[in-house]
Amino acid sequence: MAKWKEVSAYTGEAVEEDAPTNNAGSGAVSMPPDAMMKKKKKSLLDARTKAYKEHKAKLEAARQKRLESKKSKFVEKVKESIDDFNREIYLEENNMNILKDIVVKKQAKPVKFSDGTMKVDMFTASAITQVYNKVNIDNKKKLEKMVNGTKGQFGSVANKIMKMISK
Repeated sequence: MAKWKEVSAYTGEAVEEDAPTNNAGSGAVSMPPDAMMKKKKKSLLDARTKAYKEHKAKLEAARQKRLESKKSKFVEKVKESIDDFNREIYLEENNMNILKDIVVKKQAKPVKFSDGTMKVDMFTASAITQVYNKVNIDNKKKLEKMVNGTKGQFGSVANKIMKMISK
């Protein structure tokens, strides 16, 4: 092997080495210049090219497919949950409960009747519930029927009860 002679930068004397040194600072491996070929950069997709348009179409198709599968799963879950809560036919509003709630909360509320709604104040609701609590079972049923009937029936009940209280 031939020995290379180089001059030391520090001392200025000749240094004998087996091979020339490359600057491989900080522990990097020195490589010959021909091994350090530049890598070809990937070209970015240009929005004007056919390749980009094909790529975009594939992405949109995949996205649409995912959305459809999510929507169908969501729709199925909603249908199942609706079936679980399909008990609206068993619900029947009792205006006596609403009147009691008006008294408890001390606040007027709209009450639904077969021919519309009417806002009932606390005083009227309190009077009707007090009379309801004091009458016998047969009269309670009659009173409930009138309270849950039409606006006119409710008005006549309220008037009769107000006359009873004023005596």
